[in-house]
Amino acid sequence: MTKPVLTKEGQEVFDGLVTKRPPIVRESRKGKYLRILSLLMREQGVKEAGRELVIEALKMAEGKGLSPTFDRLEDPAKFKRLLMDPMTDKEAYYALPRQVKRWKPDPTKPEKPPHEMKVLGLCASPRRGGNTSVLIDEALRGAKVVGAASVEKIMLRKPGFCLVCGKCKEPGWEGFCVQKDGMNDIFARMIKADAIIIGFPIYEGRESAQLSAFIDRWYCLPVAKLAGKRAMVIGTWGYPSPDIYDFIMENIINLLNARKIVTVEALSACGLSGMLNGLDDKGKAMLLRFPKELKKAYQAGKTLVTG
Repeated sequence: MTKPVLTKEGQEVFDGLVTKRPPIVRESRKGKYLRILSLLMREQGVKEAGRELVIEALKMAEGKGLSPTFDRLEDPAKFKRLLMDPMTDKEAYYALPRQVKRWKPDPTKPEKPPHEMKVLGLCASPRRGGNTSVLIDEALRGAKVVGAASVEKIMLRKPGFCLVCGKCKEPGWEGFCVQKDGMNDIFARMIKADAIIIGFPIYEGRESAQLSAFIDRWYCLPVAKLAGKRAMVIGTWGYPSPDIYDFIMENIINLLNARKIVTVEALSACGLSGMLNGLDDKGKAMLLRFPKELKKAYQAGKTLVTG
């Protein structure tokens, strides 16, 4: 592959991002950047890559996860207004756009009518009454209003770690996990449920520790016990972009799919960081100030049990 020619401005952007990659992966990432850039240059019929084309190539290579980096490059003033100012200025904090994105639902109809369905909400957030919890509440309310037989929410605040002891896999073992920490009761409720809502905040570019530890504990659950259940996945995060962490949402959806749990609804909520960490002055979830956004969770809860 012939190394693409870059303008001075394009080279500065390219070098700036490459040097930010960890040394152990730097060369492999650089090769990927150059290959994508070469393909774009060929596609657009240009012999020299300028700043904008380099940014386009780097975005394609890195995906949405580095959106803050590219936002800083493309519009420093906007980046400051949306990320930096809300950390120290209350007016800027309250002015942040809060948005809930409802993913395109899976139109599959449930096997049971709503009045026979049990819906279980699992909140993997450390905060009661936070934005994740509020979205789950609205989804459960939507399921209830169309006649769900029962709705219940459980806070997954302190799930213990899987010990990988292997006891649950021994021939003749009855039950789920050998640990006596309340998880087996939650597993039993999951098995009885027809639909499961899993909500979690995203910290440091990954799902919360509560959710990660909880999913590890599924090691003791046979796939057949969960197969065919419907699910809704709810993710919340601070950066004011509704799709920056789609890849994390998709990872959780794929983990559910591995258990043959079908995700039919998904919600992403953004803009929930800043000096009060997504809460207002009274300690209430900021999304409570955005009823039109909350309504998306309510509607998703309705279709979770009706299709």
